[in-house]
Amino acid sequence: MKDFFFFTKGERNGLCLLLAFVGISIALSSQINRIVPPVEEETSQLEEALELFKADLQKKEQEKDYSSKRDSPSHPQTESSPKSFSKKGKHEKGHSLSPIEINTADTTEFKKLKGIGSTYAARIVKFREKLGGFHSVDQIKEVYGIKEELYESIRPYLTVDTNKTIRIDMNDDSFTWGFYHPYLPKKGVATLIKTRKERGRIEKNEVKELLNMEDKEWSRLAPYLKD
Repeated sequence: MKDFFFFTKGERNGLCLLLAFVGISIALSSQINRIVPPVEEETSQLEEALELFKADLQKKEQEKDYSSKRDSPSHPQTESSPKSFSKKGKHEKGHSLSPIEINTADTTEFKKLKGIGSTYAARIVKFREKLGGFHSVDQIKEVYGIKEELYESIRPYLTVDTNKTIRIDMNDDSFTWGFYHPYLPKKGVATLIKTRKERGRIEKNEVKELLNMEDKEWSRLAPYLKD
């Protein structure tokens, strides 16, 4: 019996190592169980996710089926049926606008027109100032860069108040050698001033003959001359 329980030094060391290894294994096993959920828990979560996926897929199939029936000729849309709405931003330039009075509008108002940006708006205002105001909407076509197609697209939204037009008084002291108007050539200004000095006064109906103007030229200038 004594020999049965007798261990050599080497055997005792081996036994100690074995016991230490067993203890370490038990400790690691408990830690792993804390970190890694049981297989049953993983299975439960997987089944729950699968059920949610099936429910979502079934819902989409029902919506698709309803949409097909709604769009079919035999299933007209009623007041209670869902309506589709298209996203609309601000209305396009030139649509649903109040008429723009071209003798008083500023650049901000002109830019509301489709096709009219900052450059064209500034040119319109600058040309208006040189003229002393517009007497016809068609004069917008004379603004540099505005082509016929663009003009026709904005024409329905333009109005003109001819009472805002400034008329030239050829018999006033303000009508001097340095006077400028787009429709009145410099030589014409000199001729009119010279004639005024000789006669004391110039009548509007004399100007066309004095300046030897063509009908087209005269029709442009006449609205700007004071009677």
